[in-house]
Amino acid sequence: MSPEKEIDHIEREKIFIGPVEVDCDPSMIAHCLDPYPRHPHGCPNWGKKEGCPPHVRFFPHVYSTDVHIAAVRFNFADYLELRHRDHPSWTDRALRNPLYWQGHIRHELNQFLFEYLSTHPEIHGEIVFNPEAMGVNLFVTCKKAGLNLEQTPRNNVYKIALIANKLN
Repeated sequence: MSPEKEIDHIEREKIFIGPVEVDCDPSMIAHCLDPYPRHPHGCPNWGKKEGCPPHVRFFPHVYSTDVHIAAVRFNFADYLELRHRDHPSWTDRALRNPLYWQGHIRHELNQFLFEYLSTHPEIHGEIVFNPEAMGVNLFVTCKKAGLNLEQTPRNNVYKIALIANKLN
């Protein structure tokens, strides 16, 4: 079985919870400029991609702070084991590269949101896929909802979106 097919068999959990109050701090936006490997000036999307700073406003200036959280939990430990088996010479950094897994989980989150929201008309609002860019601290917000995100994932990764109502 190809690695692309094997990834489909790794454990996932689809989660929809809320409402929960988001934790917002404008200083969170500055983390987009934190350097990381091969990106000494931070995220290359800064100032270029729609939905990224500085083109977005602070979350509580745009949306109600009571939101729903939609997430797909992906068993990252199993994924890393699979990747290591297929590529034993790869470094840990190469094994963790989001290029190889994030698209799968993003697609699943989009599909989950479409299906969930189409069968739950009582839930309404806009889907915010990049809340960190608007100052939302997802670690604190998710913890309030019972999801404990790992700073450096070893066991699970989450792809998260918020459903928020726009302010008038």
